[in-house]
Amino acid sequence: MTDPVVMPALTLGAVLGDSDTQSMTWSRTIGSLSLETRALSAGVASPLCVNVVFHVDGRLAPNEFQGVRTGRFSMSKSLLVVQAAVQHELTANPRATLVGLLEQAIVEAESYAAKKQIANELPELRDVLDQLSAEQLPPAHT
Repeated sequence: MTDPVVMPALTLGAVLGDSDTQSMTWSRTIGSLSLETRALSAGVASPLCVNVVFHVDGRLAPNEFQGVRTGRFSMSKSLLVVQAAVQHELTANPRATLVGLLEQAIVEAESYAAKKQIANELPELRDVLDQLSAEQLPPAHT
């Protein structure tokens, strides 16, 4: 008998609205942050698993929202998707921008969890966020 698959507490994904240089820089930064997040949340149990999908604005697929919003919820996996809108123009520190949006996404997930009586808070996700915030890198040179 195999052990049940345990969902990671926090995962990241991306949807790119363009394939230009700026979008590719966002993609690489999201990919790097995703790897860090996966490593930090390995073995972390949370009453609600959260997948934050960064939507990078672009000509081919422009964002239809700003900030963060709740996406779909899988009751069987206790997995909530939260979408975060990323502007197309690069910021001085793209990683810090993404970590800020990740914080907003966790606030959104906590609000959802409280409304659905899943949990009042998600301290496990906040712990991962705190570790990511502590690891802020200097601005990337582009």
